[in-house]
Amino acid sequence: MIGMTADEHAARAAELIDEAERLYQICLVDYHTNINEDDHSEEPYVPGADLAMLTATTQLAQVHATLALRGPAAANG
Repeated sequence: MIGMTADEHAARAAELIDEAERLYQICLVDYHTNINEDDHSEEPYVPGADLAMLTATTQLAQVHATLALRGPAAANG
């Protein structure tokens, strides 16, 4: 992230938002189709790894979007 311009941060944020949307769709399908086999319940289940990737990707997108809005001075130092 160091040395990226505001435009580069904006482009990376857009890429990460697309990836977060893809991960969200995976989680949504999991929620509607998976059953938690570990506790033998009938409750929908989303694997923790999927949720962790969605969370991390979303947070990175937010950081890049914020840096893009702050402009060149903030992005470089």
